[in-house]
Order: sequence, then structure tokens, then C-alpha cells
Amino acid sequence: MRSNDFSLAPPQARAESFFLGANRYRNPLSMLGQVRRWPKLAKALRRAPGYLWHRSYYEFPDRIGLLVAFATRDDLMRFARTPEHVEIMHWLVGAGDSSPARGGFIRLLDAEEWGYTNGEFRAEDRRLGMIETFTPTSEE
Repeated sequence: MRSNDFSLAPPQARAESFFLGANRYRNPLSMLGQVRRWPKLAKALRRAPGYLWHRSYYEFPDRIGLLVAFATRDDLMRFARTPEHVEIMHWLVGAGDSSPARGGFIRLLDAEEWGYTNGEFRAEDRRLGMIETFTPTSEE
């Protein structure tokens, strides 16, 4: 059911801003370099103000991606400036044609003020059920 109270929902539901990104690597050795560097970055990420949650993902054959939830857009942007993040970005793309990454993308996504909650994640009344009508599309 529609809600703007996500206080009982998991951390990713409370996020106002999301980072979604992935890199395509030149070869498996480059991917291993990323895996080797990840613990230092992950530690900094978990300590960062406003950090709520993250998941890494792998896409065969040569992509590693990341989804990170932050409390605010400013928290996300401040993390991008940390020494750990700057260091890994220089490693990824800093050497031009000989860098480990062949390409990459980043999308910054902001949550709407409202969404939907159900059952134990619903702060208002813990009700479990379907909405009566769908939210209108832009054409409706």
C-alpha cells in the first residue's frame, strides 16, 4: 500500500539516493585486480556517513557492477570524493587505453517521496494486501 514512511523497511527502502554502476574489464586478470582492491573500498563505504546498503553483481563474461543506497544525494557525492574512491577510479580508467576497464557507466537515481510498503515493513498499520488501483501512468 502507498506510503511515505519507510522506517520499518530494510535499509535500501529508506534510501533517498542510489548509485548504480558497472565496469567492463579488458580481461579476467583485470577483474581480479578489482576484486583485490574491493575490500579497502568496501570498508570505506560501510563507514561513510549516510551509507545504508550495497550489493555487487557480476555479468558474464566481463562486467562487475555495484548498487549502493545512501541516505541523501549529498552523502553519495561526498563518498565519491573519498581517497579510497578516487584511488580505485584512477586505477580503473587512469591509464587510458591500457587501463583495466574497457568502459563503464554510473547512474545516480533519486527516490520518490512515496512508494509502497506491506506487512512487517509497513510502519502505519502492518497491513498486508494489494492496492485497490494502480498509480496512473503519465498518459492517464
